[in-house]
Amino acid sequence: MRSIRHTFYFVLGFALAAMTCHPAAAQDNDFYLYVGTYTGFKYVHHSKPFGVGESHSQGIYVSHFRPATGELSEPELAAEMINPSFLTIAPNHRFLYAVSEDPLSVGPPLDHSSYVSAFAIDPTTGKLRLLNTAPAGGTSTCFISMDKTGKYVLLANFGSGSISILRVREDGSLGELTAFIQDVGHSVDPSIQTGPHPHSIVVSPDNRHAIVSDLGLDKVLIFRFDAETGKLSPPDPPFATVDAGGGPRHFTFDPAGKFGYQLSEMSGIVDVFSWDASKGTLTGIQRARTIPQDFSGGNHSGEIEIHPNGKFLYESNRRTISEFVRGPETIGVFSIDPGKGTLAQVEQVLTGGVMPRNFEIDPTGAYLLAANQLSNNVVLFKIDGTTGRLTKTGTEMKVDTPVCLKFVPVQP
Repeated sequence: MRSIRHTFYFVLGFALAAMTCHPAAAQDNDFYLYVGTYTGFKYVHHSKPFGVGESHSQGIYVSHFRPATGELSEPELAAEMINPSFLTIAPNHRFLYAVSEDPLSVGPPLDHSSYVSAFAIDPTTGKLRLLNTAPAGGTSTCFISMDKTGKYVLLANFGSGSISILRVREDGSLGELTAFIQDVGHSVDPSIQTGPHPHSIVVSPDNRHAIVSDLGLDKVLIFRFDAETGKLSPPDPPFATVDAGGGPRHFTFDPAGKFGYQLSEMSGIVDVFSWDASKGTLTGIQRARTIPQDFSGGNHSGEIEIHPNGKFLYESNRRTISEFVRGPETIGVFSIDPGKGTLAQVEQVLTGGVMPRNFEIDPTGAYLLAANQLSNNVVLFKIDGTTGRLTKTGTEMKVDTPVCLKFVPVQP
């Protein structure tokens, strides 16, 4: 009888422990969603800011996202900051870094300075505490990323045509400049390509190279990256090309590190490259169109991302029928051939807003969130894991002039 009683108590205790741990497990799957915004104007067109004074944003916002239910909490101001137009998160999820385009921006050709700020993330509330702010090393800084070690931030300075790297200290604050490269040259479009305009910089999966998409040069530049010193040096050959007038914007690797995908803003083409990690070279294998054959308006593609399962690629498109008539504004969905890396279009889906500059797939791979810059909303889509197709959930979050989204796991 005693052994039966002991067994009963053991089973009961185990059941109670499991019940107690369940909410914590659910909490582990929740995320903070950070939203970068423009605070001084609504958007930039032909290198000039439009809607000056129309944005009522105050900086970086945070919302609590629950993938189990698809719920988004009302956004709260996480940190006041001027024009935090792009964000990146440290690999340890303890720090957030944001670029501030020229606080008094009058357009990339006339901007004077940009800055980058380091923030500590409060694991309980998601609020941000400023650690320090440093010069970005250029003007109209539009992109920031981190290397795989979390010891460096990499910056693309669109206005001044340069890229720079800053060291990150042990406490998460920003240190000294470790690398600076001034791009040179031009391409064919006289309205925007009279000089270099790097639009993004990301490291390769092995952290040994940095890939720079230069919209002004129509080149995808490749640099050797030294993770010990934070310095850059060019390999041979030093770049890959896209169609003249294409305007390379953002680049991403597939999860396996075998292929690279370059989205061009003006042409709307996704260039597919095979990646040789040992040589640091990109070899073109496909140019996939995202613009419908019957569309004759203007195109400004925005963001590109690959699903965590590696089967699907997503890209956003800001389109205009005429100078004052917008649309269709879409997210393009493509399937990826697992052996060749090539793309096949699945669908184009309306984003539920105007000017989808950015989007983000949540870390579980179940949802895509589209940030619509002009309509001031973030729209939630459910992702079909088998087909890649998107379905609106009916959930959206109101944020003034959202231009960048990043997730951070909520700590238990």
